[in-house]
Amino acid sequence: MRIAVCVVSLAATLVTPGAAQKMTPEALVKLHLQALTAAVPVPREQRLDVKGAVSAVTPARAAGLLPGTFRLPSGATGARLDLHFGTDLYEGETFTVEGDKVDIANAQPRTGSRSAVGNFVARNRVIVAEGLMGGVLNARWPLHDIAGRKAKLSYDGLKTLSGRELHRMRYRAKDNQGNLDIELYFDPATYRHVATVYATSQSQQLAATPEMSSQQADQYFRIEERFGRFEAVGDLTVPKSWSLRFERTGNNANEWKYDMAVQTIEVTGPQGPQGGSLTRAASTPNFQPPTTKAISSNDVLSELMSEGVR
Repeated sequence: MRIAVCVVSLAATLVTPGAAQKMTPEALVKLHLQALTAAVPVPREQRLDVKGAVSAVTPARAAGLLPGTFRLPSGATGARLDLHFGTDLYEGETFTVEGDKVDIANAQPRTGSRSAVGNFVARNRVIVAEGLMGGVLNARWPLHDIAGRKAKLSYDGLKTLSGRELHRMRYRAKDNQGNLDIELYFDPATYRHVATVYATSQSQQLAATPEMSSQQADQYFRIEERFGRFEAVGDLTVPKSWSLRFERTGNNANEWKYDMAVQTIEVTGPQGPQGGSLTRAASTPNFQPPTTKAISSNDVLSELMSEGVR
């Protein structure tokens, strides 16, 4: 009996430290990068050029979709996301960073108007500046160089997002993040980055009378990016499906979603620490948009631009 007790005690001693070991941000980033690059360091000079089809979808009064194309070329110092629809009233979105300069283009260049989505990103330029939008499809993805970015990471444990339990890590940029919350989500089985949530709120200003003020609600804004259908492209394992959903809640609700299907990914640059150059491209079958009625540019304008700045 005494021998058995000793064996059990020894087993508990050996197991407990491992079982009690808590995931750290540093460990999660390391596991994520191993899953992304198969443990092959990504050269700083490497560039990505991602192209595909996009459909803008609104579930509100103009329920339907608007088809278009997207492109995301990126490198260590710059990136440009273009969502192009080419209609008379809604051309699309363009978010650009080059060095320290961020530009959020107007959705209607002729009238100088941004969409609700563009306004949110313009107020929170850190999303584009840090290379967060697009996840690992963006060569500026900050988890490649956390030390250089001087960002602060904190691990929240396993959290549920849309019914799925995922590792959650909070991201805090060195500068210019304000009251924006940024949450990164990772698959606990593969450590792939599968979602990012950007959320903030805005207090309403006092109205002319107390009665009017009591009817005003604070505004809550949220963008959620989701990634799926991961495939290997060269040394990288990247998503082939990507969605971006914008939500605003308060006195009025507004929701808009972009569904993107990656069709080609071109990887250009040095081939690992040994040098040399490469150009690799992967393609997927043509994107088939959801079976939903098409919406006119007038419907798009009335819905998407309802919170835009004129």
